[in-house]
Amino acid sequence: MNTFNLTEIDDDALFTKDVVLDETFLLTCVSVPVTAKLKQALVEWEFRQVFSDGELTQQIVAAATNESDASTPTEEVTDDFQQDMEDQNPAEISGVNIMQRAMSIVENNESEKSASIEDNKLFLVQTVYNEYLKYIEDIYTLFVTHKKLEYEPISVNMKDLCVFVNENRRYMLRVLPNTLEETRNYLIDHAMRSTILAIAIACQLKMPLPKQVELGVACMLHEIGMLKIPPQIHMSNRKLSAAEMKTIYTHPLYSYNILKEHSFPLSICLGVLEHHEKVNGMGYPRRMMGDKISLYAKIIAVACSYEAITAPRSHRTPRESFNAMVEILQDNGKFYDATVIKALLLTISLFPIGAYVFLSNGKIAQVIDVNPANPKLPVVQLWNEKDEKGDAITIQTGEEIKISRVLSRQEVADIKKTVAK
Repeated sequence: MNTFNLTEIDDDALFTKDVVLDETFLLTCVSVPVTAKLKQALVEWEFRQVFSDGELTQQIVAAATNESDASTPTEEVTDDFQQDMEDQNPAEISGVNIMQRAMSIVENNESEKSASIEDNKLFLVQTVYNEYLKYIEDIYTLFVTHKKLEYEPISVNMKDLCVFVNENRRYMLRVLPNTLEETRNYLIDHAMRSTILAIAIACQLKMPLPKQVELGVACMLHEIGMLKIPPQIHMSNRKLSAAEMKTIYTHPLYSYNILKEHSFPLSICLGVLEHHEKVNGMGYPRRMMGDKISLYAKIIAVACSYEAITAPRSHRTPRESFNAMVEILQDNGKFYDATVIKALLLTISLFPIGAYVFLSNGKIAQVIDVNPANPKLPVVQLWNEKDEKGDAITIQTGEEIKISRVLSRQEVADIKKTVAK
């Protein structure tokens, strides 16, 4: 493999083969230019050389008329992101208050006015969730179509979401993997679900609101670098090749560059850059260890991993939330920060909020809250049962009534169909 000093590489130069930092980290694909901004970032991270089996070509990519395009390895965009956005005024997205929009929907919904307090709360939470889901899609699409990404309006909307999650955590977490259908693009769904989990973990860690907001913004945008990767790779339903996986490994670097170019705070940029680092030093892109990884990145790593295990994907069946929690608890300090794992456990319990369970008394219930004294004994709500006032029955699991097992998604779906009939 040939070695190239960064000082010897002209801006926007091309290589005849892929350029790498080491054996595991692909920097740019063949035919993708090595831009000035990329070289500057490498120097800041104390890299002085890159490697390639190919050679520098004499061809230099012509400077783009739009400077923000210079570091873009591809302008291929899926139809999902283009749909309904080409003619939209960016200000129409940037200036929208998402929480106000959600509250307006709730206030104008006549059918919910006669519902129970519990049903009204669930409708409110579902509406807020859906509106923020749409907002994230708008933000990603706005970046693709208009190269526009503004920190201030995003942080304002994120502050509202953080306050809402802090006040409605146990309801918000019930929405996550169980009652929401897949969105048309997994990046959007993943960003939303991971952000809610990250905020809930931060709340458990007693993180102040301004820090929660920064964490929420970082988690919402941590995958935006994927938009710089050809969609046939990051949207693929098939198993990726080794070379394609190396391309995927570049997305934290692209995400970092995007946020830095748009003047996001450094703490947010680093959280995005480091969210695939692992405490044992075997992560990427910089193989950082333990305390050197930012707290935001550590939280995003745990939230994203839990979400990825439990979330539906077109190419695989999601695993149960209980199994996801057990898998993360068995990490033994290899990948995740132990304090963050404990915070996740105390946030969603061993039997995670939203999960349906079979009780020792033969009844079915849904986990709705954590027992701080014992994460193995959460608070549950009996399914399809009401008290004399018509309110849902809530009980604390313990010695008398225990959780026997978690119901599978198929079991829950079959039971709901039976009751509906």
